[in-house]
Amino acid sequence: MHTAVRKPQNDDMTELPALNLDSLRSVDSLPITGTSLEMIDMAKVASHIRRSVEGGRYNGPTEPLEYLVQRQCVVPSGEGYLLSLAGLLCFGHEPQATFPRGVIDIGHYRGLDPLTYEVIHLEKNIGGTIFDQLARVETYVWGNIHHGMTLSERSFQRVEVHEYPRAVVRELCVNMLAHRDYTNFRSAARVQLFRNRIEWISPGGLPPGVTVENILFEQSSRNPTILSILYEAGYVEAFGQGLNTVVAVLGQEGMSAPTFQDTGASFIVTVYGRSLDLFYGGGAYTQLNESQRKILALLRSRGALSPRELIASFGNRARRSIQRDMRGLVEAGLITSSGEGRALLYQLQTTPSEE
Repeated sequence: MHTAVRKPQNDDMTELPALNLDSLRSVDSLPITGTSLEMIDMAKVASHIRRSVEGGRYNGPTEPLEYLVQRQCVVPSGEGYLLSLAGLLCFGHEPQATFPRGVIDIGHYRGLDPLTYEVIHLEKNIGGTIFDQLARVETYVWGNIHHGMTLSERSFQRVEVHEYPRAVVRELCVNMLAHRDYTNFRSAARVQLFRNRIEWISPGGLPPGVTVENILFEQSSRNPTILSILYEAGYVEAFGQGLNTVVAVLGQEGMSAPTFQDTGASFIVTVYGRSLDLFYGGGAYTQLNESQRKILALLRSRGALSPRELIASFGNRARRSIQRDMRGLVEAGLITSSGEGRALLYQLQTTPSEE
């Protein structure tokens, strides 16, 4: 005996639950109540589109509003638009007015632990767009790590060597912001510099299905809209390969692999720098004082500087002491001067391969 199967009628179909499209959107593309199109800096959008097209990373609509709608940076609502988290953080006039914890904190310490009496520099609530934040943090880190030179075994020319590879610094700054949990309204992203390592701390643990053990193989982006915009801007080279790049670069340069830690409340990536003996273990570097090391870091991160600009960077240190430090660096062949009087500038001594 066969049981007949009843074909659903039209009335039956209306009883099925409707698909909620918002449930298919990523957190960074959901509309934010209370926002409006006036909160977007259209000049920044236009500039981003132009650079992305010129860089071959974008070929869609070039009219700013069309771009924003396509990229889910803004969402039509009634007669206007609401901003998404991606639109606010990437192109907003004042993102932190709406999302106060969308910031980065920098902590720089002399020793190995985040102790108050070991503080070199604290900078809280670095705001602006994601691009503003990345520029500030990368500039600080690069300007405050150690840089030096060694001799090439083949050519015997001086070769630049850095405590941390620049590609690693940039990738981890981008990773920290692109993959943080923006539903965590209590914590800021943090970068902590210690004598032997740097920690990048992103609010929120790893996404479901991703663990410390499989993180280099699994691809799961919390914020695909933000990641797409960062790709267009040239901050991301390939989706899901940021940490792989970090591991590869550190391996190529003979450095220790990074360590990953998921606390549940945050995800921490730690990279250990090259031994400081490489920079100050011999030659002219052995004799450098802290002021001279800072001068070298300033010139490397900011280019040619006048004596007045260098002196202004040292706060209470005596002018004569700084002038003596600069003369010592010139005599050691580490920096050079050009011009006279008010036109005098100091810059790093270039090697033959840099000329």
